[in-house]
Amino acid sequence: MSITRLAIRQAIAEETGLGFLATSTAAGSTTTFIAADVMLAGPMSAQRFARGSAMRFSTLGGVASTEGSFVGSYDPTTGTITLSPAVSEATHDNDVAEIWTNALLTVDRVDEAIDRALARHCFHWVPIPLTFVKDGDCGDSGVTLWGTASNATATKVAMPWPATIGQRYLRVANSGAGGYLPSANIMVQAGDVWPLDVLVYVNVGVATLSVYDNTNAAAISLSGDGGSYSGTGWKRLVNTFTIPSGCKSIAVRCGGVGATADTYWTSVIAYPQDTRRFPLPARCAPKRLGHVLKRVGEEVEDFHFREYVTGWSAIQGGGEGIVVQLPTAAGTGDPRYIEELQPYDALATDAATTNCPDELAIKAGIYEVYKGMARDKPTQETKSGYLTASDIKQNALDALRDMKSVQHLSADDRTVYR
Repeated sequence: MSITRLAIRQAIAEETGLGFLATSTAAGSTTTFIAADVMLAGPMSAQRFARGSAMRFSTLGGVASTEGSFVGSYDPTTGTITLSPAVSEATHDNDVAEIWTNALLTVDRVDEAIDRALARHCFHWVPIPLTFVKDGDCGDSGVTLWGTASNATATKVAMPWPATIGQRYLRVANSGAGGYLPSANIMVQAGDVWPLDVLVYVNVGVATLSVYDNTNAAAISLSGDGGSYSGTGWKRLVNTFTIPSGCKSIAVRCGGVGATADTYWTSVIAYPQDTRRFPLPARCAPKRLGHVLKRVGEEVEDFHFREYVTGWSAIQGGGEGIVVQLPTAAGTGDPRYIEELQPYDALATDAATTNCPDELAIKAGIYEVYKGMARDKPTQETKSGYLTASDIKQNALDALRDMKSVQHLSADDRTVYR
C-alpha cells in the first residue's frame, strides 16, 4: 500500500475539476503544447484555460519530469496551448501535462496542500520501543541525536517492503575498517544488569554491536547472541550486560567489520532491568499515546505485537519530554513498546511515496487545496465552470466531511507496522 505524490496530485485534479490531464498528440515545440483531439481541440471557449493557468509536465520528451510552465494562450481550434515560459524539451509527443485553474498560482500550492494533509490529517499507529538509547526507535529524521561516527557515514533511510520493520532506519556505511556510530552517552550505575535487544539488517559485510564503557575506556562483555552477525537480511541480537565497577556512562555502538560494511539498524533497546520509567522521544505528546505493547517472536518473520500491561502512566519528565511509568519493573524478555499516533512524512518529489491509505491521502489533499483557495475568496474558473467564494467554502466543507469519513484515529482502528 503506497502512493506517489504525482498520483495524489493527479487524482486531486481529476476528482475536483481544478486540474486537467492532457496528453500531447503532436510534437509541439519548447513554446507549444498540442493535443489535437477531443482533449483540447473542439468547439470550446478560448477561455477554457485562462492565461496564467499553471502547468506541470509529468513526462517531457518521453521521460519523467517536474518541469512547469503557464498557459500563455489557448487555441481550441487546433488544441494548442502556448507555453510561457518555454520548456526545455522541443519534442514532447505523447507527454502528459497537468493544467490547473489560474486560482492556484503554481502547482507547488497543490504539493504544499498534500504535505499539509499528510502532516495534519493522516495518522497511523507506530510502535516506539521503550529504551534508554536516545532515538533508539530511529524515528528522528536525522542522526543528530546520536554520537559522532567513526570510519563510517550515518544516515536515516526508508526501506521497501518486505524489509520494513519501522518507519526509518539507521544506515551505517563504513568508510574504513571497524566503522561504527555510537549512541549518545547514557548515564549508568555500576552493578546494574541491562538487557540489550537490537534489530540489524546486513546489506554488505558483517554487522557489529557493542557497548562501550566511556569512563574506563573499554568494551563491556555481552552475554547472549554476541556482538556480530555475518548473515544477510534482518537479525535480532539479544544480549545482557552488567555495568562494570566505576563506570558512569556508556554508549551503544552500531557498525560493521570491513571497510565496505553496510548495515541498517532499528529498535535499539537497552535499559536497566529494574527500571519502571522510560523516557520517550521529545516529539511525543501524551494525547497521541496508545497502548503499551510487547513484541513477541524470536525471528523477525514471526514478530507480532500484543498488549502488554494496563495501569501504566505518562508523566512529564521535567527534561526533554514525557516519561512512561510501568506498574512493575521491566525486567528482561520480550521488548516493550508504546504506540504513538504519528503523521505521515512529507513528500519531497513526485516519485516519493507514502504508505498513507490512498483514499485518505487524496481526500485530505482535496480538503487542504480548497481550504487554501477559500482564503483568497475570488470567483474562480475551473474546467467544470465558475466557482464563487461561497462555492469554494461549501466545497471545503464537503471535502472535510469526505475526509472525516475515511479517517480512523481511535485506538481500536490502529495499524501497527512490523
